[in-house]
Amino acid sequence: MTVFMFVCRVVILVCICIGYSRCRHPFVTAARNSISGVGAMLLVNLLSGYTGCYIAVNTATVFVSSVLSMPGVVCLLVMKLIYNY
Repeated sequence: MTVFMFVCRVVILVCICIGYSRCRHPFVTAARNSISGVGAMLLVNLLSGYTGCYIAVNTATVFVSSVLSMPGVVCLLVMKLIYNY
């Protein structure tokens, strides 16, 4: 299972690098997406008192939110709702 997860991470990172390389300003785009993803995760955690849904802050969730940006935060929330962890 860990080999499968490693392969999935490598494939996701390669796809993201290919996508950013096609942008006009890849580093600015990557930085903007990272900031928006981490900001969205922090916003979800700030509103957790009202919604009851939070995302634990650890290396995996910060990695997902910074690399995958907003879709990564949405995926974390969906996984939280599906698996109830």
